[in-house]
Amino acid sequence: MYGLPIQDVAGEVRETFESGTPLLAVVGGGKVPFDVYDEADWNVAVTNQPHSEIASLAVFLDRLFEGKELDREWEGAERVVVPKAVGKEVRDVE
Repeated sequence: MYGLPIQDVAGEVRETFESGTPLLAVVGGGKVPFDVYDEADWNVAVTNQPHSEIASLAVFLDRLFEGKELDREWEGAERVVVPKAVGKEVRDVE
């Protein structure tokens, strides 16, 4: 909530990640020890308004992968979920 706006740093974070540099995202605000902030390359905020930590992580990952994670097919999957308006369907992969 107090870091740099995600829209201002997402490109730089993405370039670093795509170069093969491992990325560690720490979520937690007040629960995070100050030492982590000292070592961090970026202190990123999703908004300047209160929100849940998991929502922040979801927005961060969506910006990092530019929404492509929603269309990703998993190699070696044993089952797939079939999108449905009502109910649920899970099929075994043949």
